[in-house]
Amino acid sequence: MTLNPKTLFRILYIVAGIGVVWFGISLRIQNSEARILHSDEAVQAYQLWELMETGHYQYDPEDKHGPTLYYLSKILNNAVGISGDDLSDRTNLRLLPILASALLLLLILVGNGKFDLTFLIAAALFAISPFPVIYGAYYVQEALFVLISFVLLYAGAWYWRFPEVPQAILCGLLTAALFATKETAIIHIAAIGLAILAMNESGFRLSEIKKRLPRTPVAACFGSFVLGWIFFYSSGFTNFSQLTDSVLAFVNYAERSQGAGHDKPLFYYLSIFWPRTAEGIQWGEAPILVFAFLGLVLLAMTSGKRSDRARLVVYYGAIAFALYSIIPYKTPWLMLASYVSLTVAAGYVLKTLIVDQSNSWIRIVAIGVVLFTLGDQYQSTQLAERYAADTRNPYLYQHTTGQFAKLVERIEDLEALDPDTQLSIAVGGEDNAWPLPWHLRNNETVGYWADTNSIPALDLVIGPAGSLPLSLKETHTPEYHGLRENVLLECWIRKELWEAFMQTR
Repeated sequence: MTLNPKTLFRILYIVAGIGVVWFGISLRIQNSEARILHSDEAVQAYQLWELMETGHYQYDPEDKHGPTLYYLSKILNNAVGISGDDLSDRTNLRLLPILASALLLLLILVGNGKFDLTFLIAAALFAISPFPVIYGAYYVQEALFVLISFVLLYAGAWYWRFPEVPQAILCGLLTAALFATKETAIIHIAAIGLAILAMNESGFRLSEIKKRLPRTPVAACFGSFVLGWIFFYSSGFTNFSQLTDSVLAFVNYAERSQGAGHDKPLFYYLSIFWPRTAEGIQWGEAPILVFAFLGLVLLAMTSGKRSDRARLVVYYGAIAFALYSIIPYKTPWLMLASYVSLTVAAGYVLKTLIVDQSNSWIRIVAIGVVLFTLGDQYQSTQLAERYAADTRNPYLYQHTTGQFAKLVERIEDLEALDPDTQLSIAVGGEDNAWPLPWHLRNNETVGYWADTNSIPALDLVIGPAGSLPLSLKETHTPEYHGLRENVLLECWIRKELWEAFMQTR
């Protein structure tokens, strides 16, 4: 039996899509195994561990974001048999972001509702590129957040076409889930709304907007949003005291948006991907940046239903990129949604060269360019894995240094001297040396002191170099361990303990 070209293309698309998702998951697992926990990951992990161990969760309006990451992680972990003790394994801990990243890859592949080479190329780029590989296996909210945001983007576009109650309810629930994942949802809601309006010729006309907002669907959307908000922030209607904090959090995050120690220049995000050399190591994603820019221009200049979904995705990412660039507060993972759009824009240009050109030589060259770009991105990902906790890696931000693992190993060695007795440990400093509290979570004789001058001389005394009492020299022996770039920790070990340890060497 001879297959017609359309059927053959669909079969190849499905096979290639399965391969893309599988390869994307594999790369994220490899990167997770190679990369030590970031302090932010450890903070989130601690919330999950407490929830799994005690069943209790309390929303913190100052930090840590909304509850969906923790509850969905707990559900997933229970389903696959991961206990609180098993979270010490990095991939076990990062399982939900990896799954969310895999679902996002699947959404890229099928989100257009047809077999479109643009989205196959985009999914392949997103699967193997260093930035989404790293932050698709990061135990923070971003991977889950971006997945929900793209489902909401597609639901919003569906509502624009059919402004009816079911679509409105779906949009309301997804909006609540987005806010309950991370407070930066307000930026993405704005970007989604503007993208939907921009891709429609009459989208910005007031009369057209009113036409799309009849009272009943709007009321249904608002009602489902409020219900979803209460459900998420009350821990399933069990703790309504958190609702006030969930609103007050926006005051805190409005203040933090001004920088809060993370203020960066306007072009910071672009600089992450721009070619550079760091101490002899070549970084950068020039090919994909060029193709993405050309794709944005080409989509803005063309029209037609064939490219509507690509245009919607690219507009969303471009607007989010612009909004985040304007805000002084900047961290790399905020670009994950925009990176999806970047790959779709690049995929659109490359698909146009392959499919819409009648010249066979142009098609052959275009296929070669696709393969070269994929290979170049893969090499960058391998490089990022090799330097998985290195300050020279431009995709990382204030990451825990690999030297920190030696401190954790030293504590474990000292505890092994007397397994039946826990070491008394004092940790000093305003940030508690995160991710250290994550590694000490099972120790009931550890304490934390913001004021290092009042820290007691316990078995181990750990804090920022130069901040601990000089009197420790009389009773303790010091070691020095890296925490982050330009952050050094002192670990003072009681002399008797140190001598006992040295006898085991």
